[in-house]
Amino acid sequence: MNVTKARQSAVEVVAAALTVYAERRVFQGFSRGAVAGSKAIFRIAWHRGRVFELAFDTSKGTLRLPQVLTGVPADSTMYQDLKAFIKARQSADLPGHRRIDIRRAQVRTYNRDGNISLVLTVIDGDVAYGVQKLIHLVHEIYMTFLADGNYFEYLVETFDLDPDRM
Repeated sequence: MNVTKARQSAVEVVAAALTVYAERRVFQGFSRGAVAGSKAIFRIAWHRGRVFELAFDTSKGTLRLPQVLTGVPADSTMYQDLKAFIKARQSADLPGHRRIDIRRAQVRTYNRDGNISLVLTVIDGDVAYGVQKLIHLVHEIYMTFLADGNYFEYLVETFDLDPDRM
């Protein structure tokens, strides 16, 4: 298989994996964006009605999800806690189905001006695994990290929620 066909194939794997989530109504909406060079864009309407733009770079094997959380200063306790939460998702203490296997994928966080991005790099070439783990990680960030106690107030304020209806 030549490089161009391999890249197209990897983009199709990502699109198929995201389509499964959309069909299961995990996402409120999903669309494919432009493919230029080694990069493909996917738009996902998801948690709290936010639209996420997932960028897949076939040459680097990375899935980048910018602005997973906003308004979180880099020197804040919340950002440090989030990094620890993400690291814990890679721990051998978790069951295999819930863990991000560090031999297969690596997750990094970036904080630029309070906007937190996640970048998952697929190590073993299994892009479908990478998509699944990134989607599950973001879901856990919203459903567990934010909703469990310490950052409930952030969740309510950031998404203008009624705490009595949660």
